[in-house]
Amino acid sequence: MAGNGGIIGPVNTVVSTPVSAKVSTFTSNGCLTAQATADADYLVVASGGGAGGGGGGGAGGYRASGYGPAPLQGCAVPVTKCTTYPIVVGAGGAAGKGNVSSFSTIEAAGGGGAINAVGAGCTPGGSGGGTNSPTGGSGGTGNTPPVSPPQGNPGGSTGNAGGGGATAAGADGSAPTGGAGGAGVVNNISGSCVTYAGGGGGTGSSAGAAGGCGGGGAGSPGGGTNGTVNTGGGGGANWYSGCRGSGGSGIVIIKEQAATLLTAPGVWSMNTVYDYVKDGNWV
Repeated sequence: MAGNGGIIGPVNTVVSTPVSAKVSTFTSNGCLTAQATADADYLVVASGGGAGGGGGGGAGGYRASGYGPAPLQGCAVPVTKCTTYPIVVGAGGAAGKGNVSSFSTIEAAGGGGAINAVGAGCTPGGSGGGTNSPTGGSGGTGNTPPVSPPQGNPGGSTGNAGGGGATAAGADGSAPTGGAGGAGVVNNISGSCVTYAGGGGGTGSSAGAAGGCGGGGAGSPGGGTNGTVNTGGGGGANWYSGCRGSGGSGIVIIKEQAATLLTAPGVWSMNTVYDYVKDGNWV
């Protein structure tokens, strides 16, 4: 069938409009309204766990697609034009487990905290907290709850150990310096290379062990620094000074890929619609 079926006016056509890629960064709770129906890449990092005694806090869970090291990349998430997706960003906190960050079906678990008691076990999380006992204990497990690719690593289990990080476990402690936090991971979804999800360092003396890259290390004498904000770093510890850092807040970054929007403006005749449907071109 051809023509416009008796409708006065021009025969309409489908209009294609290109849409550029868009990056949206959230450092607190919010919403994303998708600009097009397409796949979206993401970086979702939970907040780190707090230090306890001499043990470092675990990094917040790290989940990503499209950017960062390939072994830690999951699948992109499909989004639908004009649909709103809630964003949750885990807030940093004191001793204890960190808080969840999430986007759509992707959720990252808060980092495990180090318990402030000699010999006590540490909490699990995205990455686990390091033990805080000079005589040994049990580090918190990482990648809890389990996802694939894994979102983190366990904390150290001997001495005043470091918390786990996105790419490595927390180091075991050895008197008098304690253990370093597990290393984080570099991701450039924002357009800049930033390190996320490093574990906090632990120590049993004023000497202090540095935290993992991106985390809050015990640092110099009197340390026990907080985890780096908006990176999910674990809190660093210093047993003798009593300084026990809080976990750093998380972050969510969404990159919507370039797409083509198809619209059909104007008045359409039934004949023209029929032709487009028959040819498989009606959307």
